[in-house]
Amino acid sequence: MKKLWLSIILVIVSIALIGCKQQLMSNGSEKNNQLEIWVFAEPHKRFYEVVKKEFHKTHPEVHVQIKLMEFQSLTDKYIVAMRSNGQGAPDLIDIEQGNFPNFIRGKVPFEPLNDYLKRDGLEHVMSEGRQALYTVDGVQYGIEHAATVSALYYRKDIYDQAGIDVSSLKTWDQFTEASKKLIGKDKFIFPGTVPGEELSQFELLLRQEGGDIVTPEGKIGMNTNEGLIALKRIQQWEEAGIMDKSSPSGPAFWDTFNKGRYLAAYGADWWANLLVDNTPKLSGKWAAVPMPIGGPKSVPTTVQGGTGLMISKYSNKKELAWEFLKLAQLHPDMSVKRYQVVNLFPALLTAMDKPGLHEQSTYTEYFGGQDLGDVYGSLVEKAPRQNQAWWRPLAAQAWQKFYFDYDKGKYTPEQFLAHVEKELTKLIESEKARAGIE
Repeated sequence: MKKLWLSIILVIVSIALIGCKQQLMSNGSEKNNQLEIWVFAEPHKRFYEVVKKEFHKTHPEVHVQIKLMEFQSLTDKYIVAMRSNGQGAPDLIDIEQGNFPNFIRGKVPFEPLNDYLKRDGLEHVMSEGRQALYTVDGVQYGIEHAATVSALYYRKDIYDQAGIDVSSLKTWDQFTEASKKLIGKDKFIFPGTVPGEELSQFELLLRQEGGDIVTPEGKIGMNTNEGLIALKRIQQWEEAGIMDKSSPSGPAFWDTFNKGRYLAAYGADWWANLLVDNTPKLSGKWAAVPMPIGGPKSVPTTVQGGTGLMISKYSNKKELAWEFLKLAQLHPDMSVKRYQVVNLFPALLTAMDKPGLHEQSTYTEYFGGQDLGDVYGSLVEKAPRQNQAWWRPLAAQAWQKFYFDYDKGKYTPEQFLAHVEKELTKLIESEKARAGIE
């Protein structure tokens, strides 16, 4: 009897061990056939779900897992993975352009893409200005989602009623001079900056003038002729009542548009999305044109924001990850899909002649049926560069130290930018000494 029970127990244990082995093999196989992507923006997740379906047609054995995280949580979790030699890291990860500088001190934790791009003949298919965002010392680490080219959005109904043809006004001076008859008590052409966002406003106009916070050589680029043009323009607009001196944040900001306090704005393609989402009752009353130009190096657009898709340095499926990245970011048809799904106009030059970029959508309906793709498409190759440096986030700290006094008239624009440059230089040197950066 004891022998019988012993035999039964041995059989049970054997079956259990076989089951465990099969489970481990199954889990290992599943893991080897899985791509994990981290994203922080819901629209990007929506787009990747479309890409996932297309990817499955050629890679039916691969399970693509798209994880949507809160922005800071994604950053923190990836930093933890970096400190754990890659344990728990994804295969692909979205990194917002303003967050990218935090990852480029020392060894960059993303896969260099230069060889992949060269091998597949894709080195020059993206807007150069956009790709500068994710390039360090000539090495490219990410591929941008969108051109983020900026246009001038304006209340066409009001300008038409006043007999003003905005499309014929090619300079800022022409536009603001023609707009002066529309301003009055509690009515401005442009909203003011939300407190704390003044540097972003300055950066927009600085890039339009051919400058940037970081020069192509990696130097400080704020205290320049282009910087003075941008800063003085904001000052002049405020003094003339063209631009409000400040604006509320949150829902109250959009309520001012609904009430007709502001008649125009300039911003990236995603700014149009915000109008659609937050001022639906103004549908059909807006139009978009290229931005009027200003100084001698000015172009009819600027850029704002951006997110790059990157392959994690720690992924053990880099070739597979590249195949997904290539489909998502470098395939013309997928660029059209992104525009149709989330209204992000592509930075992919090979997609510019695709008819799908000119189809009617919720967004074009809002703009009275206007072909927004035609506006954005005409600006992609003119989009200015936005350069990167590990110290770029320190610029906000230097700016804020002196902005309050500047806003109160204690500094001229020249003095203010000189103070900011000096302070930023000190912060950079201090951080280099602290972190041992050469």
